[in-house]
Parts: sequence; structure tokens; C-alpha cells
Amino acid sequence: MADSIPAPMVHSSVPFCSLGPSLRQMVALRLDPERAVLSPNTSRLQDWRGLAEVFGFREIDINSFERKESPTIEILKVWSQRNPQASVGNLLQALQEIERYDMLECDELQRAIGEC
Repeated sequence: MADSIPAPMVHSSVPFCSLGPSLRQMVALRLDPERAVLSPNTSRLQDWRGLAEVFGFREIDINSFERKESPTIEILKVWSQRNPQASVGNLLQALQEIERYDMLECDELQRAIGEC
């Protein structure tokens, strides 16, 4: 039954804070390198900047994240602090929005999320 439900819906009730630092680091390793490519359907950047946009950060915030060692880690930290309802499903939905299907299909990510 879970196979027919989109991944963000299955994990919508799993709190984001349950994801450990190693999983957050894995997400950052894939999103920190800037890409000049826009997602074909949503026209969002497919890196940390697209993630920040999906999460509703303003340009001033994005400029601040850019100066951090890992913009993605900082985005995830600030987003989860500002949004007490942040969930694993929200993160997966954001990855869909920026069309990072490579990450959504990553065995390591799926395994770690399954352990939550």
C-alpha cells in the first residue's frame, strides 16, 4: 500500500529533527555544489538555492547562506528552527520541487529515512 503513496506523504508525519547529522551532511554534499541548471518543470535551481527558495527564504537570507561553509546545512537548520512542523516529507517534497530525483532515488537516503 505504501508503494502507491508518494514518498513525501508517507513521511509527512516524521519530524525533520529525527534525521541525524550524517543524513543532513549527505544531503548537503549533493546540494552544496552550485548548479547552473534549472529544473525543467518548475524553473528552480537544482541546488541549495532552489531548496532555500522552496522553503520560502528571502534573497537576504539566501545571500547569508551563501557565506556559510555549507549553505544546505544552514538552510536546514534555520528552516527547522523556524518551522516546528518541519518533517521529512517536507524535505522530500522540496527535493521533488527542485526536481532532484537523483536524491529521491538514492538508496542511502531511502534507507536512512526508513530508519527514522
